[in-house]
Formats: sequence, structure tokens, C-alpha cells
Amino acid sequence: MRGKIVVIVVGLPGSGKSTAAQILKSMDFKVIELGDIWRELLKKSAVARNDPVATREFTRQLREREGKDVYARYAYRSIRRSREMVAIMGVRSTYEMDYFKKRMPQLRIIALLAPFSVRFERVMARSKPEDHRTLKWFKWQEQREKQGFMDKKSEEKHGVMRVIDNADYAIANVSTVARFRHDMRKVVSAIKARNS
Repeated sequence: MRGKIVVIVVGLPGSGKSTAAQILKSMDFKVIELGDIWRELLKKSAVARNDPVATREFTRQLREREGKDVYARYAYRSIRRSREMVAIMGVRSTYEMDYFKKRMPQLRIIALLAPFSVRFERVMARSKPEDHRTLKWFKWQEQREKQGFMDKKSEEKHGVMRVIDNADYAIANVSTVARFRHDMRKVVSAIKARNS
């Protein structure tokens, strides 16, 4: 695994993770989305993605049974087999971050930053089934993200904000897609230079 370029891209809802994934794919990264693992497990368990109570309970039970780093463990199987550069999207807790860092010390974290109002506007414009598109829902979703989707507010110290705080690079995604693409390419070049 040493020498392989692996990045985590992290950010709050609407910060640009899906756009970052597209950019990284165009740069020959294999993109692994923890959210896709979550959605697949939901589907296998016949839990509706747009039911916040059912999805929260499903996630709680899964983490209780298999550990708080469960999605990272599922993803790592695929990362280990890959010969390509890898981008991991959707890390939402220090449990997941620590799992990856322990196994891949060369890993770098890229944080995507944007103000609340910009992110809310973006979420209102997209069409993910789990998005309820109200300000109240967005605030609730953001709080869940900050807690790393754990049950208790005390878990916030393990949530996405701590992963963002541990980032090696930060990109302010507040302008155009072209600017964002430029900034992503610049960061990836710096990571490649650091790994060579």
C-alpha cells in the first residue's frame, strides 16, 4: 500500500463532494463512496432511504453490531485490491478516519469548505432522494453530520468537523466549477509531489 496515492475528501452537505468525485474520476482516481456502501446495505435490508427515522435506526444498529468504523472496513476491502489512485468520499467520523490512517499512513485528507447559505442553496438545487429540501431538514442533517451520525451529541467530538480539522489541505469551494477544478488539480499535484 505504501506509495499508492489515497485521499479522503470531506465536507459538510453541499460543500461539493459529488463534484470533487467527478473531478477526481477525470484524473484517473478510483472513487469509493461510503454513502454507496450505506445505500447498498439499506437496500439489502429493505430500508427506505427517504425515511430519516428508519435510516438512523438502521445505522445505529449496524454500528452497534459491527463497530463505528463499519463503512470504512467495507471500503478498505476494495481499496486494498485497487492498483489505482483512490479517493474516499463520505467519511463522517474520526472512527472511519482513524481506521484508514492506521492502514494507509500515506493517506491525505482534503477538506471542502463553503458557507452555510451557499451549501443550503446547492442542496436545494440537487435531487438526492434523501434530501427533504427544507431549511429545518438541512439544519437537522447538518447536526447529524457533525455528530458523525452517532446517537448522542457527545459524539460530536468524533464527527465530521473533527475530520475536517485533521485535513492536510482545505479548498474553499465558493466560486465556479472551473475554479474548483483548478484548486482540486493543484492539491492533487501537491499530494503526488509529496508521495514521489
